[in-house]
Amino acid sequence: MRKFIVPSVFAGMLAVSGLSGCTADIHDNTADVHDNNANIDDAEVEVNSTSDMDNVQPGQAVHLDIKAQDVFLVDPGTTPPPDHVKVAGHFEIFLDSTSGTSLLVTAEESVDVTIPASTPAGKHKLLCRVDKHDGTATKATSELDLTVVAKTGS
Repeated sequence: MRKFIVPSVFAGMLAVSGLSGCTADIHDNTADVHDNNANIDDAEVEVNSTSDMDNVQPGQAVHLDIKAQDVFLVDPGTTPPPDHVKVAGHFEIFLDSTSGTSLLVTAEESVDVTIPASTPAGKHKLLCRVDKHDGTATKATSELDLTVVAKTGS
């Protein structure tokens, strides 16, 4: 009877673990868990700031905290690990439109972004987009409102 119970329990454990959508690789006593359901085309990004976004002067840096899902963040100048190539990406941050030159390209989730000195006073948007590691833009974009005010004093 014991011979029947042990294989049945083991088979049941294998069946349940196969339903999770994740795999775990054990190398040198460390676990590396991979989400096999991650898809960078379904990425989501959220950006927040601890800076006063209603009173930004041209040339001033604002602090951004960025969170993303379904993206393995990797610096654009670094080769991603082979098992993360399909979900590797980074952030590209723009002012007002993603069709212009970006202000910053990074894989960091906590950054300071300098508002260009030539930015006119008024309402603007910081746009944070997830790009695939090869530079291809995804649909994942988050925007943050800011108001640029005239520089005081010299």
